[in-house]
Amino acid sequence: MNTPHTAVVDPAAVDSQHKLVVALKSKLPPGVAANAVGHLCLGLSVKAATQRPELLPKMSFLAFTDADGGLHSPVSGLSLVVLEGRPAWIRRLRDESETAGLLYTDFTGEMTGGTYADQLDRMKQTPEQLLDYYGVALFGTRDELDPLTKKFSLLR
Repeated sequence: MNTPHTAVVDPAAVDSQHKLVVALKSKLPPGVAANAVGHLCLGLSVKAATQRPELLPKMSFLAFTDADGGLHSPVSGLSLVVLEGRPAWIRRLRDESETAGLLYTDFTGEMTGGTYADQLDRMKQTPEQLLDYYGVALFGTRDELDPLTKKFSLLR
């Protein structure tokens, strides 16, 4: 029998005051955008589990069960909003998230292409101000995130 992950909450505990947001650099090719979203969400989940475990229940992971009794878990009951904006906005959003002490993770162009060893080397050789930020993933309350992301548009 499948059992839900320990981070799964009761549906009555879904905290709709919190949200997950991914902000991407405008005009990324679809495959690159999907790759960035995947890496950002994985990183955000691990960062929450290891650095801010008190936030995991707020992420409202649920156990979905289908009509045949199959378990589809964990999946957040919160909306995942994917936005896009200018490259300078992505960098600013990252900086503002850091300053505000929010849970966030970022993903850059230097983290793509070649092997992970190539990517690590490229990052080590690139000053922060020259990094090509592809996106930032954030988790927090609507009151914390909405003012930081109001300039961004929904990804279409």
